[in-house]
Amino acid sequence: MVALGYDTAGLFSNDDELARQIEESAKRSFEPVWRLPISDEHHEVIKSPYADLNNIGKYRYGGASQAAAFLERFVEGDTKWVHLDIAGPAGRPSAQKPDCANGNGFGAHLLIDYLMNY
Repeated sequence: MVALGYDTAGLFSNDDELARQIEESAKRSFEPVWRLPISDEHHEVIKSPYADLNNIGKYRYGGASQAAAFLERFVEGDTKWVHLDIAGPAGRPSAQKPDCANGNGFGAHLLIDYLMNY
């Protein structure tokens, strides 16, 4: 949210082509996304001495990437995946077409476009 503001969702993916398709759908649906990284650092900070992994990092910086690293641990094999972090749009104080205030509905148009076109 700090990096992308109220209008843009973070996009995380393990597949460049799938990410590109989602970005195209985002442009067509006027629901902007920006691809963000998941680095070794993000995988490292979710390790825990007490559990298999920790669902929060050791510090507040890179929280969206840390969350994506956490989710990535539940993806099996070579499954292609995308995570849209909608924290920014979810905090939007007023409606902005095509979505309502507080991000209600953000990503719905994007995902419908993706399903219809790919």
